[in-house]
Amino acid sequence: MVGNYLLKKSRCSVLLLPFVLAASPAIAKEQAVLMDTVTVTAERFPVEEKESPRFITVVSSEELQESGANTLVDALRRTGGFGYTAFAPLGISHGGMNSALPIRGVKDGELVLINGVPIQGAAGHAYDLNSIPLDQIERVELLKGAASTLYGADAMSGVINIITKKTGEDTSARGSVEFGNEGYQNHSISAGMPGVNVGFNYQHLGSLEEISRSFTKKYRYDLDSTDKYAWNVNGEMFDNLYFDYLGSFNTTGFRKYYDDNSKPYDGTHQDNVKHFADLRYETDSFRAKVFGMYDEMQRDEYTALDEPEDTNKNYNLGLEGDYKLQLADWDFNLGADWIYRGADYNNKYGEHHRNDYALFMQVKKTFWDDLTATLGARQQFIDGESGTADHDRFLPSLGIVYTATSNLNLFANAGKAFRAPTFNNLYYRSTFIVGNPDLGPEEGWTYEAGVKYDNPLLRLRLALFSMQYEDKIEIDRSTGYPNTYFNATDYESSGVEWDFGISPFVDQGGVMEAVSFRLAGYWADPTAEDTSGAEYQTGAKFQTTVGLNYLTDLLVMDLNCQLLNSRERNLDSSAVFNFYTKYQLWSGYLTFGVDNIFNEEVQVSGNLLEGASNQYVYYEVGRLVKLGYSITF
Repeated sequence: MVGNYLLKKSRCSVLLLPFVLAASPAIAKEQAVLMDTVTVTAERFPVEEKESPRFITVVSSEELQESGANTLVDALRRTGGFGYTAFAPLGISHGGMNSALPIRGVKDGELVLINGVPIQGAAGHAYDLNSIPLDQIERVELLKGAASTLYGADAMSGVINIITKKTGEDTSARGSVEFGNEGYQNHSISAGMPGVNVGFNYQHLGSLEEISRSFTKKYRYDLDSTDKYAWNVNGEMFDNLYFDYLGSFNTTGFRKYYDDNSKPYDGTHQDNVKHFADLRYETDSFRAKVFGMYDEMQRDEYTALDEPEDTNKNYNLGLEGDYKLQLADWDFNLGADWIYRGADYNNKYGEHHRNDYALFMQVKKTFWDDLTATLGARQQFIDGESGTADHDRFLPSLGIVYTATSNLNLFANAGKAFRAPTFNNLYYRSTFIVGNPDLGPEEGWTYEAGVKYDNPLLRLRLALFSMQYEDKIEIDRSTGYPNTYFNATDYESSGVEWDFGISPFVDQGGVMEAVSFRLAGYWADPTAEDTSGAEYQTGAKFQTTVGLNYLTDLLVMDLNCQLLNSRERNLDSSAVFNFYTKYQLWSGYLTFGVDNIFNEEVQVSGNLLEGASNQYVYYEVGRLVKLGYSITF
């Protein structure tokens, strides 16, 4: 994943090089071709990534699949620059506690989109990327930094925009099977016809013991076997009119065992169904979308017959439109959107809803042929239900790009960020946590400056950033259970982010031309103040991914390592090595992968601070060895 630089027949990067040199046939010398990466997330209309004043990474469908990842959230972890939290192996949702990808150490600041529209519910701002199969995705665009001017509330620290698979003019079909230890299975089948794509995916993980442990309260959680089904339909109904539908169904269970055997166990069965659909009309100058999302989780604590079944629902419905025009040498983008957000948690707080709507404008102009300024403004309104607070904010931004040379661009941006409390923040009630209806929104500014440099040998993206927020919503753990939420007085994260790839043998021909190296990550100092005004760490300070890859039409190999260090709440640092390869065999590819090669114990969330009312930790699955075969015809 080195970004803009591809070879006509050899695209990426290295691994086990002595073996490759001995086993691979000679590769014909190919001339390197410079490819411009285009993003729609940076400005809501297509623009070259290098010309954007924002830190953007575009990850293609091929790159996602060739990372060897099991799920989308796992694949994005391997791109670098994210923290990672989860409450079950492979990012499986645990009672609505989903896996997440904090950006630059800022928890809950990322906005997740499908085709530019939000999929997160208003209840908990959660998302479930492990339910979207990789082969249903065209690409993912990652925007780091405040994007509230572009996308409204919730885009505090960045945007993850998932672009669904495009339709083509040819007829094709693809199938794949994959098996591994721990009962792991991952099978897909898809077909493409003129104007329509359809796909189906099945994934299974066997039961696992001790996916989490509470050291204070002396219990552990085990995971029952998990089955995930996902399906998609993408169509071009008429010229410029597109329809997308993604659905999924996940079923699993959890067992809570007590160390003193005071009772057998607490068992919970969990089913989760998700639907997403959009209808999009897109031209070079006009875009309009109608979209909807429905997410329902049912949980039955079957060992407690007097406990009612939980049914938790989230649903969004919205409209969005953008118009692009040029007056003299000024580019204008005018937009408006409306989203109805609802949630119904039958045993927690019942039904609540709100309406989000906004007007958006962006103006762009180039001065002296090499300096481009982009000014944006958004008026965001959040209209709560009767008896609740309303919010409105003016959200400006300014970005500048200076073209120093044909290879080097300098960029800077500043933008205001804003996020309203979720329904869980406001209304939730349980023995563990209760909502705070007096919460206010959180808001602040992000400042960023950096460089973008490209040549056939090196691709570099480097940015210094400072995120400064007020009233950040955090959990008050100072009084023990039940915890509650509060508006922290100050919250900030400042540091540096990098993403660079090196193709050291480009243009030299032969087997070495397919070799490259990638390093992507961040260093930051994310802190907030607790109820007493004491400063504490809120996220991981350091994350980077190191990738060494080799890719040709015949053979793909990828070795990567995710490093996570200086973590919050005394969680252990981790270094996880993964390997993936595929080899062309007959009409398809034989695939082999090993996740967590050295079988490290990886803590994906928890609290191990001394004096914590509950010291606990959640673990990732250990070493996972996978063998598969894929075929396209």
